[in-house]
Amino acid sequence: MIPEDFLAQVELERSWREEEIRSLNNIMEKSDDINAYMMRRAVVCLLYAHVEGFVKYSFNLYIDGINKLGLKCSQVKPILAAAVHYSDLLKINNPDIKNRIFKKALPDDSHLHRICRYEEFFESISNVMDEKIFIEDGYVNTESNVGKEVLQKLLYQVGLSHTSLNSVIGPLTRLKNKRNDISHGVDKTKIEYDEYRIYYDCSINIMGELIKVLFSAYQKKDFMLVK
Repeated sequence: MIPEDFLAQVELERSWREEEIRSLNNIMEKSDDINAYMMRRAVVCLLYAHVEGFVKYSFNLYIDGINKLGLKCSQVKPILAAAVHYSDLLKINNPDIKNRIFKKALPDDSHLHRICRYEEFFESISNVMDEKIFIEDGYVNTESNVGKEVLQKLLYQVGLSHTSLNSVIGPLTRLKNKRNDISHGVDKTKIEYDEYRIYYDCSINIMGELIKVLFSAYQKKDFMLVK
């Protein structure tokens, strides 16, 4: 996928989400105070839903683009190579996997079996680094709870600076918590316009800034290992 195609797809995804958000916002601003208060509560939940949906779509598209470039693990940042071999790395620390030679003779020697698993991994390190990049679905996990920390974690997981969205990410956790409290029936309070505007601007700004960050990284091949 060329950078222009990546940008076109992610912009199209943002477009329909922003259109729905802005349309509801325009309707709400024409309502009387009582209806506006009720609508703000509903729209806040929708704002969060669009942020989470867009975050998941954008990161998955970024990963999909990298997958289709035919790169080897030795060519990309270590965090992405680790993502390819995540299941293999889990096996290294699986105490149930024991060395064949000592499986019966020393079944309870955890240190020995751990060293053996490490040995097997390093024996295959050349093959590991020579494999093509293919990061499976599920690597990008929003945990259905996208706040500041989760978004920073996702940036780190794709090899980007976790502070890339710091200029717009501030109110996100507050939006997430408000949405959770409303949807779980905990929060019954009115949402004043000034508070709502913070959530509205936050959702629009995060989608816009995330496009800039991911497109710039994809265009510059920021996922490549710098040697």
